[in-house]
Amino acid sequence: MSNTAVRVIVGIIGIPLIIFSAVTGNEVFLVFCTVLAFFCMNEFYNLFEPSESLSGFTRWLGGFSFHKAVFLAISILIVLCFYFEKFSYVLILYFIMFIFLILVEVFKEVKHFEAVGTWLLSVVYISTPFGLLSLMNTTRMLQTFEANYAIVVMVMVWVSDTFAFFGGKLFGKHKLAERISPKKTWEGSITGFIFTIICGIVFSYFYTAHSVYHWVSVAVVVGLFAQIGDLFESSLKRSVKVKDSSNLIPGHGGVLDRFDSILFAVPALYILLFLKSTL
Repeated sequence: MSNTAVRVIVGIIGIPLIIFSAVTGNEVFLVFCTVLAFFCMNEFYNLFEPSESLSGFTRWLGGFSFHKAVFLAISILIVLCFYFEKFSYVLILYFIMFIFLILVEVFKEVKHFEAVGTWLLSVVYISTPFGLLSLMNTTRMLQTFEANYAIVVMVMVWVSDTFAFFGGKLFGKHKLAERISPKKTWEGSITGFIFTIICGIVFSYFYTAHSVYHWVSVAVVVGLFAQIGDLFESSLKRSVKVKDSSNLIPGHGGVLDRFDSILFAVPALYILLFLKSTL
């Protein structure tokens, strides 16, 4: 079976389950976001902390060191704090993570203080977007924004990714960013972007409380930042010389590979909605 066929089958199975969790909402969707954050953070950690650099005992535990346990626990707590709108606690957790990382480096024999930046990046890059995604699906936010933007952003990202993939396969000739991701093309990128805007127009017929111009602006933001997120994760993998963040999802690589676009699209969309609600 071809890789494309596997990708399609996994999508047919996975997408309805994800939509179901988002439609059910609240705690069910919170669990979904928390699990995704856990797997993405775990894969991020493994990218930058290869198993051969760990002690024998830590490798025996599957790479689950004390450092990694703290790292993952803080990530999950950040998602929970966003969901329950405890934003002050989010800042406290950021600071705890910073102090923990500094102390780890101070007491290590071989010091790599640039690692502090890498691990702090992860909580901004992964935990925060999943926290915002869970927040978008709460009852209060649904009433405030008059639409389920958790579903909106996921559907738009899937449309962007899917049509960029097939558009590149069918029409791709000009490389988009060959040094970062050799298979991505301008034709695929433009195809994905156009269909994301079409998706926004379709949403305007379901959520009539907002104008078609609102939905086009949402689609433009999501379509743009989804592709930036995809390129950023490709750049991360290129920096550590790996093809996929893991092999957990057949045909897609890792969880981080599958949700990389959402990690940029969600914060960008949240900022847009916040600005629209305050201006």
